[in-house]
Amino acid sequence: MKRYLTTNVLDAARERYAFIFDRFDNIYVSVSGGKDSTVLYHLALEEAIKRNRKIHLFFLDQEMEYGSTIRLMRGMMEHPNVIPLWYQVPIRMTNATSYTEELLYAWGPDEEWMREKESHSIHEIEGEYPQRFYPFFEWFEANQPVGSAFLVGLRADESLNRFRAVTKNPGYEDVCWSTKSSNPASFKFYPLYDWGHGDIWKYIDDHGVPYNEVYDKMFAKNHSIYSTMRVSNLIHEKSFNCLTELQELEPDTYERVIKRLGSTHCAALYARDAMVYNTDQLPDAFPTWREYRDYLLESSPIAPERKERFQKRFENQEQDEYTYRQQCRQILINDWENNIGVSKKPDVKDKLEKWRAIL
Repeated sequence: MKRYLTTNVLDAARERYAFIFDRFDNIYVSVSGGKDSTVLYHLALEEAIKRNRKIHLFFLDQEMEYGSTIRLMRGMMEHPNVIPLWYQVPIRMTNATSYTEELLYAWGPDEEWMREKESHSIHEIEGEYPQRFYPFFEWFEANQPVGSAFLVGLRADESLNRFRAVTKNPGYEDVCWSTKSSNPASFKFYPLYDWGHGDIWKYIDDHGVPYNEVYDKMFAKNHSIYSTMRVSNLIHEKSFNCLTELQELEPDTYERVIKRLGSTHCAALYARDAMVYNTDQLPDAFPTWREYRDYLLESSPIAPERKERFQKRFENQEQDEYTYRQQCRQILINDWENNIGVSKKPDVKDKLEKWRAIL
């Protein structure tokens, strides 16, 4: 339940930053190039300047990034109160655009990269480290000094899962906007957890904060500021449909992407098609979503071990048409890791059909 206070979210956030800086010597700010982490960084920098301190700025470069994201990162990393931690190291990224190239070996030593590495970034890591996205974050935290604070730009209103992630288990004392880290005596903090979309954009506008310029291009194409304006890796399950507009948004980036990964050209043509990568419409040849799902499992060129993983997961899920439709979506984008889970929420389309029948 929301409880509204007399303090506005900006004043509350500044109090949280002061709270963190009072208690921790090592402050790590995680950025992605998106609007939320941009504000997260700007407020942390404000507090650091006030105290004549420095912050560590962490960015895991996934290679398949917007060019405007890279330009924004350069500006952030060059600030004198920032200790740059720009990682451009070999890491395997999920590729939602292909069955046969299911992982992109970003920054792989024998790969032809999209662009050259930055001169001041971290190019190599001594010893072993996990070469997958989320395990890398845990490894990074575990290898920083004990008693560090890791700042993350998650907001509770983005989804129920994020609300739970931020508030379910307070990590530091009784602070509800904190969780435990993989590093002993270190903690993750979410100082913007109660901000809304409007709060983020108002702060950016009021304070003249430099932000990712691709947002302006998306807005010009009538994207919603609440749902479809997403800045992240260009080929994972939640964002690869941006490839359909990448040629207009950033032509140079588009050329580099399709040269780096051939399957992205097909996604650029059909990522928003109702049936190629999506399940907006059941194909006429199939009477039910279940039959379509079984056909996809049987005919798609998915690796046998991945197909078995799909089947085992599907056996433990609800057996209804709404679930089958979501399972089809997972197969179409080869989401064998279950990064986009099956929702148990009522199907909005079913609700609409009921109301149409009533009216």
